[in-house]
Formats: sequence, structure tokens, C-alpha cells
Amino acid sequence: MNSFGRIFRVNIFGESHGESVGINIDGIPAGLPLTVDDFLVDIERRKGGTQKGATPRQETDLPIFKSGVFNHKTTGAPLTILFENNNTRSSDYLKQREFPRPGHADFVASNKYGGHEDYRGGGHFSGRLTVALVAAGVIAKKILNKVKVTATIIEIGGEKDLEIGLQNAITAKDSVGGIVECKVTGLPLGLGEPFFDSVESLISHAVFAIPAVRGIEFGTGFQAAKMFGVEHNDSIVDASGKTKTNHAGGVVGGITNGNELVFRIAIKPTASTPKEQESLNWNTNTIENFSIKGRHDLCIALRVPVVLEAVTAMVLADLALLEQRIFRVLAPTEEIVPIYHITTKLEWENALNQGFYAAPSLPVEGFIHCSKLSQVQGVLERYYTGKTDLVKLVIDTTKLTHKLQFDYSSSVNEEFPHVYGVINLDAVVDVIPIA
Repeated sequence: MNSFGRIFRVNIFGESHGESVGINIDGIPAGLPLTVDDFLVDIERRKGGTQKGATPRQETDLPIFKSGVFNHKTTGAPLTILFENNNTRSSDYLKQREFPRPGHADFVASNKYGGHEDYRGGGHFSGRLTVALVAAGVIAKKILNKVKVTATIIEIGGEKDLEIGLQNAITAKDSVGGIVECKVTGLPLGLGEPFFDSVESLISHAVFAIPAVRGIEFGTGFQAAKMFGVEHNDSIVDASGKTKTNHAGGVVGGITNGNELVFRIAIKPTASTPKEQESLNWNTNTIENFSIKGRHDLCIALRVPVVLEAVTAMVLADLALLEQRIFRVLAPTEEIVPIYHITTKLEWENALNQGFYAAPSLPVEGFIHCSKLSQVQGVLERYYTGKTDLVKLVIDTTKLTHKLQFDYSSSVNEEFPHVYGVINLDAVVDVIPIA
């Protein structure tokens, strides 16, 4: 019904014009750092009123923690988050109550619940509830850590040029659909529980909880039906499972194969279109023309990418917990964000004597900052000769008094990530020699 997942189990609740919408999540590992700030970016991406073609309705959508968080960390108990509804105009729906909207849940909801449903703004069937899914996705993404989930709109109204597709709908004064693609990198090999809990099955199940979804395809999808087997099969090129092509979309036999997970979903036009259309008048039991008033999305697909990322992350976090790739209690080391700082032991000792460490640039200071050692290995081999007296700093970013900044700098004819800023000593939790 309103619950999904085995270990990372979510329960969604609320109505569009009710007091609030929210989510309860069980199975979150204890010790996960969590604050309101973690939610702001994704919540902002989902909001209406901020982009062309989206509903003018805009809520502040600041998450309110009611349980499961203590001292800015998850406790392991169920986490409950509320989002208040403060910007509603219920009178818009009272006026059109006599006409169940074609393409919307109005008719079936009233029939199923005997007319007791909250019809304002679509009630429990509204896209408003996706804000709660986004919140669950924020937490799932934090749990997945290095696994990156990214969704983008690739088509609106049949147009690859999104602006043209949107403008066509504006000109027609009608709603329009679109296609959203999701890609996941960094997935381990082996997630998925065939038969019925295959990766595709679970993602599809979760995806269809998003209002307006009409279809899903993985990899080459329906195009696979037009291909020969030797063309569609992905040749394995090394022992890690890497494949030459990715027609399977990163899933074989319902199990992740270590390659990029790729799938696309089709989003229908918003049911609440301003165009005049026919529907049954419940009061007169006759077919009549009517038009829908109120604040609605011209293209709901615009707000789907972050929601798609959320439900995908929910599924993958649950599967990772089932595989015990993520522990139920996070060790303190899992809260530390490693930032590699490549320098000589002597330079680090000089920094200790100063009480802090400033890093403006490589040419001036004679050392390299980077996010991953592998990214600058070539630079190091050319910059230093033989084995050197290098160290790696492991930094707890929650203890930094100044925010580190990232940039790409060029030196020794090579580009590498460069971190600059001031590192206070209590943020350095370990200094590791590099052979």
C-alpha cells in the first residue's frame, strides 16, 4: 500500500491540501550525520514556482524531524519527517468537484473510497507527496555514499530541444509529457534478488509510485526487440565484468553487473490541462464540457528527475543493506570524508608549528592537493623522483572551521583537482605516510 522496501522501508503519508505530508523510514543505519542542510539542494530541485512550465504553487518545504535523529545523527530508530502545507487554494477544487478530471485519479479514488477521499489538490494522489520521496532519497544517497545517481530530462513533447518542446505546449495552452533518463555509477556487482526482486522489478515498482509515469525501459529497452543477439550481447572485456557495450543497462539476470545502470521513464502530460475537455458531470450524470482552473504544472516532467533519483536510491540502498554491503551501525571512520593532501613530511611539520595549514597553490608551496591520489599519480611520478617523503591527511570535514574550495589547476603540463583553504588541526584525524 503506502510502504516500500525490506530493510530500508519507507511509509509515505499526507494529502496535498492537508496539514502536512511526510515520510517515515525504518532501517536507516545508526550514526549517519543528518541535518536540514542535507535536504536543501534536492528539495529546491523539486519545487514548483521556480521554473518555466511548473506550477506557481511554492512551499518552503523545510523538513521537520519528528523522530530518529539525535545530536545531528540518525539513532537507528524509525525516522519521521514532516513537510507542512502552507500555500494551498482549496476553493479551486471545490468549484470543479462535480467533474472528475480525465486522466487523473478523481473518479477511481472516489469509487474506491466511497467518496470519503480528500479531493483537494488531488489529495493522497497528488504529486505534492513526492517531496517526501525526495527526502527519503536524500538519506538513501547518503547511505550509498560513493554510488552516484543522476537523472536528466532528455525529451519534452517529443522534442530533444527541451525549450522547443515546452514552448509548443505554452503556445497550444496545453500540458505536455517528457522522457527522463537515470544513470547510476559506482554500483557494485551482485545487487538484486531474482526472481521477483530483481533490480529492474524493484526499480520499476518504485518508479510507478511517481505520479504520471507511463513506461520504463532499461538499456536499449524496446529497441532490443529489433536487434540480433550478437549485436545486443555485451562483450565482457575484463575480470571486473566491464563490458564493451551496455545494451543491458548494467543489469543481467536481474543482478547488477558492475557497469553503469541506465534506464528511462516516460512521463505523461499533466492531467490538469487548461484546455476545455469533456467529462462526466457527477451531479447531472451527463457528459459536459469543462476546463480546469487552478495552479498546475504545464510539464510535470520538469520536476521528475530529482524524484526519480530518490526512488532509485531507495531501492539500491535497500538492496545494499540486504547484501550487508552497508552495516546497520556506521563506524566512526565512515563519517570522515578523506581529502588527500600530498606534501612532504617536513612541510607538514612546518604547518604544525604554525598551528594551521594554508594551501594557496602548487607553484608557491611546492605540494599538491587533490581529492583522489590516483588522479594525480602521474603528476607525482614526474614531480618527485624515486620514493619520497609524502603524507596523506585524512580530514573530518564536519570539524573544518573554513570551507574547503575545489578548483582545477594546471601544473607540470597536467590538470589535477586542487583544494585550497585553511585546515584547522583538529579536523585532521590521521596523517598517513605514502611509500
